[in-house]
Amino acid sequence: MSPAVLGLVLVSVCLHAGWNLLGKRRAPSLAFFTLAIAAGGLALSPLLLLGPPLASLPASFWGWLAASGLCQMLYMGGLAWAYARGEVSVLYPLARALPVVLVPLVAVGLQGRHELAGGDLFGMGLILAGALCLPLAGAPRLASYLTPALGFALLAALATAGYSLIDAQALALMVGTGVSPLAAGAVFMVLQALVTPLWALPLLLALPAERRRLPGLWAEERLGLLVTGLMITATYGLVLVALAQSDAVSHIVALRQLSIPLGVMLGILWLKERPAPAKLIGTAIMLAGLWLVALG
Repeated sequence: MSPAVLGLVLVSVCLHAGWNLLGKRRAPSLAFFTLAIAAGGLALSPLLLLGPPLASLPASFWGWLAASGLCQMLYMGGLAWAYARGEVSVLYPLARALPVVLVPLVAVGLQGRHELAGGDLFGMGLILAGALCLPLAGAPRLASYLTPALGFALLAALATAGYSLIDAQALALMVGTGVSPLAAGAVFMVLQALVTPLWALPLLLALPAERRRLPGLWAEERLGLLVTGLMITATYGLVLVALAQSDAVSHIVALRQLSIPLGVMLGILWLKERPAPAKLIGTAIMLAGLWLVALG
């Protein structure tokens, strides 16, 4: 992995932890995240001029884009509904760590890729083990994991694995048509931000609690929506550019988990969540795993 790709991922790490904390502080909901990502996509829509005419992209690209938007919507909903029921310093690391296992499982098991060495696998195992420590308040119990909040965090993790693999395919199509990696990442970032709300709209209208939030958010949270939306869009835009310049999808997804310790610390220090020993131990174990993955 080149230094440029590594730098893009590290900047995205800081932005990602930041918008998750903002979302938690502002009564998390799918309505909030949907309006935010729509605002970010519209604000950055001039970036579409960097790419080729959209009509020149192959039909298969639009299928990948639609699938990516669906995964993004499920990801946003999973995060919002998890944060409404639990602590960021527990749920955020879980949602971020599980894709480190899921993405290689699909990439290696179904696509026949062999990009992971033994050290990578051991490091990813440590990340997962550390994440599983986080919900514990005492002795390990199955009941600690069988909660609605953790269920929604799992939904977010599955969706993350989905869009990570899907987006790599979409970007490869764009680059294959002669689009530069930078332009491909910027254009796909905006298109994804515009497609995601289209998937979310029927669900927002069908869920009374989410539907009731829409007028108030639009009337009172416009600046917060725009700031959060720009952070969401730019965060993943940097990752898309990194994906366009590297075929090490599993490594990029793993390195993005550097936001885990940052999210835990911000949750404890900024949101005043419980500094339980299990959180600190789990974070330390994940840091060790992340170091192994980075060295790989």
